[in-house]
Amino acid sequence: MNILLKFLVLFFFFNYVNAKNNWLGEWIASDKWQSEFSIKIYEDGSASSNYGSGETGSWEFTDGNLTIFWNSGKTDYFFNGVMGYQRIRKNKNESYTSGLRKSSN
Repeated sequence: MNILLKFLVLFFFFNYVNAKNNWLGEWIASDKWQSEFSIKIYEDGSASSNYGSGETGSWEFTDGNLTIFWNSGKTDYFFNGVMGYQRIRKNKNESYTSGLRKSSN
């Protein structure tokens, strides 16, 4: 039983590290009009975007996916779905889904 517990701890630790490494870095997103902009996910738990006049916020994992809580009150949810990486943008009045790809930089 002790070996099983150690295995489970290591399994969840490596899954967390792998998920974190998958999401870190610069992403190219598009808005509902298909204009492209970048979102950067930093290891320290912060995020920034050059969308409009710029946004800053913080992120956390949600079921292996990523949720960004922007200081403006909006949220972005990154996930790997059937159609590849996608983003759900939510604010008080609306939400939309758009594509997402990792920047080659």
